[in-house]
Amino acid sequence: MSNPGNPFQSLLNIRPQKNMSDIIYEKISHLIQSGELPEGYTFPSETILCEQLSIGRSTIREAYKALELSGYVTRTKRGTTVNNYSAILEATPLKAVIHGASHEDFLEFRLMLEGQAAALAAERIKPEEANRLQQIQDDLAYARHNGNYDLIPSLDRNFHETIAACTRNPLMITSMAAIADACETATRESFSKLASLPDTLEQMVLMHQKILDSIRNQSPGEAMTNMLNHIAGIS
Repeated sequence: MSNPGNPFQSLLNIRPQKNMSDIIYEKISHLIQSGELPEGYTFPSETILCEQLSIGRSTIREAYKALELSGYVTRTKRGTTVNNYSAILEATPLKAVIHGASHEDFLEFRLMLEGQAAALAAERIKPEEANRLQQIQDDLAYARHNGNYDLIPSLDRNFHETIAACTRNPLMITSMAAIADACETATRESFSKLASLPDTLEQMVLMHQKILDSIRNQSPGEAMTNMLNHIAGIS
């Protein structure tokens, strides 16, 4: 496969500085996840790349080694080549895959994961866990009432992670932990763009309480529906 038309240096858009190998790794992995560096793309030779980026050969080799260990590339005597997507997914941590996912893919995954988590939580929750969820909900409502908007994204994250913990399913708990940062970031970004923030937060508080009530009442179907409506409404 031929290389993309844009010069590799302009794709990376970086300047020499400390920890350059880490920066190159992050930039290249993002370009691969986004598809800008497609399957089969062969990188410039080490000599050319070092000249373009004004870096030492050891720096680019460290970055390539990290990319290879992460499953993004294969290195042979012929050069360094981007792996196929399935090979990358097999080797890449879920959190990294989520970081490079589209908004639509992320939303689909979150609806699937958190809808089922709410249903399982309704079946398995213990009284002390319901009390913990209610305390988080009360803290969120208090923050909204007093205009402490910066606290709300982290409280929202805590609410959703606690529901996942109630499932006692390690895969669900781990998956929720993997998307938690992205969820909190998305919530903060949404808040920064909304003109009618108090109304939006009021809806969040009400939906959280509906989810919590259905979980406490051990109503899996209702808990799932409420969670799906909540996520769809804020996305």
